[in-house]
Amino acid sequence: MKQLTMMFSLIILFFAIVAVSDAAAKIDYKKLSEQLPMDPAVTTGVLDNGLTYYIRENRKPEQRAELQLVVKCGSVDEEDNQAGLAHFTEHMAFNGTKNFPKNELVSFLESTGMKFGADVNASTGFDRTYYMITIPLDKEGLLEKGFQVLEDWAHNVTFSPEELELERGVIMEEWRVYRGAQSRIMKKHLPNILWGSKFGKRLPIGDTAVIMNAPRERFTALYNDFYRPDLQAIIAIGDFDKNEIEKIIKEKFGSIKMPKNPRKREVHEAPMHDNTIVSIATDKELPMANFSLMFKHKMNKKGTFQSYRDRLVDGLLGQMLSLRLDEFRHLPEPPFMYAGGGNGGFLAGLSAFSLMVVPMGKEYKTAFDITLGEAFRAMAHGFTSTELSRAKKNSMLAIKKAYAERNKTESNRYARECYSHFYQGDGMPGIEYELGLYKQFIPEITLEEINALMKSLVKKESLVITFSAPEKEGQTVPTETEILAWYDAASKNIPEAYVDKVSDSPLFDRDVVPGKIVSEKEIKEVGVTELVFSNGVKVILKPTDFKDDQILMNAFSFGGNSLVKNDDYISASVASSIVNSSGISKFSAVELQKMLTGKVVRVSPYISTLSEGFGRSMTTPDDVETFLQMVNLYFTDPRVDDDAYTSYINKIKESIESSKVDPNSTFRDTINTTMTNYHFRSRPWSEEILKEVNFEKAIKIYKERFADASDFTFIFVGNLDIEKLKPLFAKYLGSLPALNRNEKWVDTKVRYPKGKIDKAVYKGIAEKSSVRLVFSGDFDMSTQNEYDFDAMMDVFSIIVREKIREEKSGTYGEGARGNASEIPNEDYRIDIMFGTDPKRVDELYTELVNLIKKFSSEEVEELYINKVKAEHKRGFETKLKKNSFWLRSLQNSYYYDEAPAKILDYMEYVEKLTAADVLKAAKKYFNFDNSAKFVLYPGKK
Repeated sequence: MKQLTMMFSLIILFFAIVAVSDAAAKIDYKKLSEQLPMDPAVTTGVLDNGLTYYIRENRKPEQRAELQLVVKCGSVDEEDNQAGLAHFTEHMAFNGTKNFPKNELVSFLESTGMKFGADVNASTGFDRTYYMITIPLDKEGLLEKGFQVLEDWAHNVTFSPEELELERGVIMEEWRVYRGAQSRIMKKHLPNILWGSKFGKRLPIGDTAVIMNAPRERFTALYNDFYRPDLQAIIAIGDFDKNEIEKIIKEKFGSIKMPKNPRKREVHEAPMHDNTIVSIATDKELPMANFSLMFKHKMNKKGTFQSYRDRLVDGLLGQMLSLRLDEFRHLPEPPFMYAGGGNGGFLAGLSAFSLMVVPMGKEYKTAFDITLGEAFRAMAHGFTSTELSRAKKNSMLAIKKAYAERNKTESNRYARECYSHFYQGDGMPGIEYELGLYKQFIPEITLEEINALMKSLVKKESLVITFSAPEKEGQTVPTETEILAWYDAASKNIPEAYVDKVSDSPLFDRDVVPGKIVSEKEIKEVGVTELVFSNGVKVILKPTDFKDDQILMNAFSFGGNSLVKNDDYISASVASSIVNSSGISKFSAVELQKMLTGKVVRVSPYISTLSEGFGRSMTTPDDVETFLQMVNLYFTDPRVDDDAYTSYINKIKESIESSKVDPNSTFRDTINTTMTNYHFRSRPWSEEILKEVNFEKAIKIYKERFADASDFTFIFVGNLDIEKLKPLFAKYLGSLPALNRNEKWVDTKVRYPKGKIDKAVYKGIAEKSSVRLVFSGDFDMSTQNEYDFDAMMDVFSIIVREKIREEKSGTYGEGARGNASEIPNEDYRIDIMFGTDPKRVDELYTELVNLIKKFSSEEVEELYINKVKAEHKRGFETKLKKNSFWLRSLQNSYYYDEAPAKILDYMEYVEKLTAADVLKAAKKYFNFDNSAKFVLYPGKK
C-alpha cells in the first residue's frame, strides 16, 4: 500500500495534447458562482444513511470494473494518542474483515488475476483514505464479491489482535523507509508551511510510540468514529450495466447503520499570517539544495463556473512563467537545475502561488534572485501576447485530446474524477461540457486579466519561504535575515521587460528525393504491414483503434556504442543526450519548444550499448508530418551547440556531486560495478570520468551512428492510415542517407561474476538497511524457457511478500525480479531485495535463504500456480488493447529476429504452466554457488 505523504509539488502546469472535433455542449449559466452541472454519463446519488455513490458504464478496458471506496478520514482526524492509526487502519483493512479473515482478501483478489500493488491498493492522506481494486468481469460472481470487499472495508474490518500485532512491524518498516533526507527535511518545514494548523503536525505515517503500543480499542474508536456512511463514497466504473450496479450498491450499502450520535468531524484549515515565515533545514544526506516560496491565499469555493475559469487562468499563467524560467536551464552556466512556478489549490483550505528552484552548486542567492526576479518581472511588465497565444494553444490541446478519446478513456481516469468530486468538491460536468467551457473561456481570457492576477499573487503576508540545503563542512547556509534581505532586494531590482524571441523560419525547408517502396508484406495474424524502401529502411506498421489520437514509434539499428573504442566510450555514452538538449537543425531547444506549440511531437534519439535509434517517441495523426520531419533532421542535421553542451556537462557535474551523499546511490554503484566484474565501461560516474568527454568526438560518434539509415527498422503503432502515410514515409524516411554498412554490435565482454560474493556497504544516518541477493548465470534462450523463468519469478514474488512481509513483519518494501537476455550473451539475473531494521538483517536473510532452498526443492501449492496463471491471462487480455504493448512486442520481434505472429502464442505457455515447471526453473536458476549478497548498513559511528 502506498502512504500518501506530503506531495511537495509546487508547480501547477496545465499542459496537454491535441485533437480533432469541434463538437461541444452548450454552456448555460446566469452567474459564474453557480455550480457546474453533473456529467450526465455518471449516475450518482446519496443513500438514506448518507453514503454517496458514483456509477459510470465504460468499456475501456473491456471486462473490467474499477471499484473504489473513499473515506473522509485521515491523519488530521486522529487524537494525539491515535497518531498514525488512520494509516494503520488502511493496512488492517487488508488483514482481516468479516468475510475475508486474515489475508484471504488479498489471496482472493490475486486468484482473480489482479496484482497486489498494481490492481489492489490503498493510500492514506491528511484527511482521506482511498481504497482501489480492479475486478475482472468474465466470471459470474466476481463483481458481487468485489463489492463485498468494499462493504467489508466500509464497516467490517475486524482488527484481529494477532494480525494487528504482526502489522505493527510492517508499519514500522514503512516508517523506516521514509527516514531519508527528504522526509527529515519535510518534517521540519511542514509545521511552517501549514502554520497554525493540525496538518502541520500530523504526517500520516504517525508516531512510532503509538504505532507500537496503541491498544486495539484505540483503533476501533477511530474506525467507528469516521468509517461511517455519511463520510464515505462508493465509486464503480466499468464494463457493466449501471442499473444492476446501482441495485447492488443500494442493497449492500444501504443497510449500513449510521451511529446514533455520530462524532462531529472537524474541518481543519490553516490560518493566514501577517508576517513572512522563513524555514531553514539542513541534512547531511540531502543531495541538492532547494528553495520554495509559497504565497498563500484562501481557497475559493470549488465546483463552480468561476472556479473552473480560474483554473484555466492559473494554468495559462503557470505555463508562461515556468517556460520563462526553463530558458535559464539552457544557459552555458545555468543558475539552477530546475525552476518552476504556478498558482493553484494546496492543502488545509489554502491555495498558493508557488515558486520552486533547485540551485546549481552553492549559488543559492543567484538562483533565488533569478527565480523570484522572473515573478517580479511578470508583475511589473506582464506577459506578452505571443506567450499567451502559445499557452492558449497548449491548453486547448488537452481538452481536444480528451474529447477525441472520450470513448476510449480508461475507467481509472473516470474513477479519479469521481474521487475528486467527492473528496475535494471539484466539478465533474463531463468532457463534452468541458470542451464547451474551454471554447468559451479560453478566448475571452485577456492578457490584462492574467497580468492583473500576477500582480495580486505576490505579497509578503502569508508568505512561507523554505530553504533546504546539504549539511557540509565549510558550507555557509543563509540565515533567515539574509533570505528576507534577498527577497527585499529582488523586489526592487526588477529585470527589464521580457523579450519573446520567436523564429519564423520553417522547421523543414529542404528538398529531398523520396525513396520508393521496393517491398510490401502483410502479416495478417497480427495485423502488421512491413514496408521496405529503396534506401533499405524498413517500416513496420500496426494500425490500431485503441486510441484515436496516438501514434507511437520506436526505431533501432545495431551497433551502438559497442563499436567505439574504450577511450571514446564516455563521449559516446553522452552523445545522444547532448544532441537531445541542443535542439535541432538551426533551432535551439528553446526555439524548438516554441515552434512546436500546439503539436504533439516527441522524438528522442538514443545510442545504447548495442544499438542506436529512437525510443519513447510519439505523435498524433495530425502532427505526423512534423514528427517525421524531426526524425529526418536528427539523421541529417543534428544541431551542434557549444552552449547546450556546456550546460549539459555542468548539470551532470552537479548530479555527480550531489549523489555522493546519497547512501542508496553508493549502494547501487557497488552492486553495478560488482555485477559487471569491474568492467571499464561500468565505472560509476565521477568528475574524473566526466573529463573523458570530448565534445567533438561525441558529435562525431552521433553522426556516425546516424549516418546510415539502410539498416534501420522503424516500428509505428496506433491510429495509422497506411495509404496516406506511405508518401510521407517515402519523403522523410525513404530519402535518408544509405551507406549499406549492415553493421552489427560487438560483444564488449561485460559478464556477470562467477562464484559467491558477500559485500557490505556502510553509509547513511538512518537506522535502516537494504538487502540485495543476486543470482546470475548462463541461459538457454527459448520462448518456453523465458516464460517458465518469468512465471517462476512471479510465483516467488508472491511467496516473498507473504513470508518476509506478512508473516515475519520484517519489511514494507520487498521485491523479486528477474531478467533473461539473449544478446550479447545468453544469460540471466535475479535480484531479490528488501529493506529492514539493521538488527534484523541476519534473521531475515536467513529466512530468505531457507525460503529459496525450499522453493527450489519442493513443488509449490497449486493455488500459487493458479494465481500467476490468472494474473498472466488477465494481464495479456488487457495488454492486447494497448499501443505500448504492441510497440514493445514488435520491437522485440524484429530486434531478436522472431516471427511477429509468435506474440499471440503467449496464452499457450500460460495454459501449460505447472508447479513442476516452476520447480524445474527454480532448481536451475537459484544457484547459491553463483550468487552475490549485498547489504547497506548505516554508516559506522
